[in-house]
Amino acid sequence: MGTQPQHALHRTVVVVDVSAFSRRLRVPQEEIRRGLYAALEAAFDDNGLDWSATHHEDRGDGVFVLVPPDVPKSRVVDGVPHALLGELRRYNATRNEDARIRLRMAITAGEVQHDEHGVVGDEVTLAFRLLDSKPLREALDRSTAVFALIVSDRFYDDVVRPDPALDPESFRRVSVDVKEVHGRAWLHVPDRSGPARAPKPERAPRPRRKPPWARLGLTVLLVGAGAVDAFGARPPVVPPCPPPVQLNVLVSAEKEAVVRSLALELENDSAGCKEFNVLVFTGKSSDQGAAEALGRGWQPGDLTKEGPEPHVWLPDSTAEVRAIEEALSRRPDVELHVRAGVALSPVVLGASEDLAARIAPDDGFEWRHVTRPAAVDTSSGVGLLAATALAQAELGPDLDSPRAARVLHDITRRTSTGTPCVGDVALVGSEQAVADTDGCRVLYPRDGALVLDHPFVEVARPQRPNPRRQRIVHRLLEHLRSPSAQDQFKRAGFRDLDWNVIARPGSGVRPDRPQALAPQPHPSAVREAWQAASRPRVIGVAGDGSAAADLFASRVAALAGPRDRVVPLPLTEGVFDAGAEQHAHVVVLVSATAVPSIPKTVRGPVRVVAVGFAEGACAVSAPLYEAATAHGGKCQEIVDRNGSGATQRQEDALDAVARAAWGG
Repeated sequence: MGTQPQHALHRTVVVVDVSAFSRRLRVPQEEIRRGLYAALEAAFDDNGLDWSATHHEDRGDGVFVLVPPDVPKSRVVDGVPHALLGELRRYNATRNEDARIRLRMAITAGEVQHDEHGVVGDEVTLAFRLLDSKPLREALDRSTAVFALIVSDRFYDDVVRPDPALDPESFRRVSVDVKEVHGRAWLHVPDRSGPARAPKPERAPRPRRKPPWARLGLTVLLVGAGAVDAFGARPPVVPPCPPPVQLNVLVSAEKEAVVRSLALELENDSAGCKEFNVLVFTGKSSDQGAAEALGRGWQPGDLTKEGPEPHVWLPDSTAEVRAIEEALSRRPDVELHVRAGVALSPVVLGASEDLAARIAPDDGFEWRHVTRPAAVDTSSGVGLLAATALAQAELGPDLDSPRAARVLHDITRRTSTGTPCVGDVALVGSEQAVADTDGCRVLYPRDGALVLDHPFVEVARPQRPNPRRQRIVHRLLEHLRSPSAQDQFKRAGFRDLDWNVIARPGSGVRPDRPQALAPQPHPSAVREAWQAASRPRVIGVAGDGSAAADLFASRVAALAGPRDRVVPLPLTEGVFDAGAEQHAHVVVLVSATAVPSIPKTVRGPVRVVAVGFAEGACAVSAPLYEAATAHGGKCQEIVDRNGSGATQRQEDALDAVARAAWGG
């Protein structure tokens, strides 16, 4: 059952009730209850709604459900009844008359309050009154339908009527008069097919005593009939199929197509009862967004933002999993079990034939020769390792280096939005993606490549285990690692688990196993630093007009990328006000002479860096020092001492400006 907040929330209210439930015998009642819950859970899952995230209460012959407040009402009234109808049809098709379900449903919406005794709210009361209303009961009793729905007048006006997709014409207005409820509601009967049969009474009439010859005749008929009931009434009841398990597989965009094909192949490979339904999907926002949703435990809001709660996660790299495991270490309700990988793909460079001939005459290249990489999207798993490869080549394992922000910003500002593998624009990505891009020749780094290991991650919920689903999860892993599935991965451009690959002629893909490197620094740290280094920034520079200050200002301007802006500011008491008017993120104060008093207060989150070209410019009592330290910045004093050091101090000052603008 979902969590129970103690304050009022606007919720969609759903109640269902099985028709003629009390007239059934105990065994069929138990079967009906199992079937009802399985149908409800499957209907919610089919619409990307996590059943466990709802608040639901058992009512014996029905269920009361509160849908999470962030789920659109139209999604409930449109998708859930339609999916529920399909689940009821499947269920009824495999049951005898006593265990079949005909269902009434009512939907309302409004403020709902939890207190120490349970759930209260006018819309909750209204939903139960509508469920018990005469028009809804008669609609089901007088038709052959297996399902009938009623919604409140307000729900119809607010949700159904304005949305043509909900087919408002299929609802008819009815009058409701139940206890304190007197008004109108709207009725919908989505299915009128199939025979309408009344359930058997609780106690069958006692049979009359038959003469001996009749019992003898019955024995002969039973022997002759074999698989048919007495007098050929109907075949014996076949043991019913359990409802299929829902299996949701979150996969990276890199391998979505091949995984979907393989998962559906496994789903359809069953004799007799269908064991599971599979949904293969990518996160709606990005690989990063879906991974962060996992780190939160896949909250109700993530159903709308990212999709249904996954039971299996297939990211591109184990590196993506580590940060999420750290986030989940504080949550007892979700666990990630990292299993073996299902495919392999090294991170390589794609280049035009001309560029390849210049930077890799012997097929091997060095990352420092890549001057114009195509734009890298670190929100994807592949992009994350691509950025890690570029950063690692320049910085090694040290992202805490004083020059890290400047180096990463220099890489990001050189990335190009031009067509990959045209001219000098190179593509950093997986071997599979690069080989599949027109005009790209695959090149391998001389010092070794980072590897996408495509792990299989089971997302477990210890507080609500599902042994049937767990068995299906293990079958899926075995299937993805089977020889036939590995062949499909190779045909899709991946390497199998033995590093075998199908190389397209002329692509540059090498059949041998490339040397593999471990990612250093950690990719999640690279993502954070890379995204910070990519931010567009406005840098205000206030100089005193001296030659040294003007030269330094020109070097600051050279740091800026295409989306950055460097603006001049007056070195006066109003410097920070002028910076705020220009929306500056960083203000750089540069002077070779004494400066006037500068206010310590700044409007907005502005960082300050001060640079002085005179002895004592950064003394503790100096205006430059006070202005910089008051806003978390540094004052760099650039003077020759004993004939050395000024050049390095200028580089240190430029690093400080880069950290203030593009650091974490």
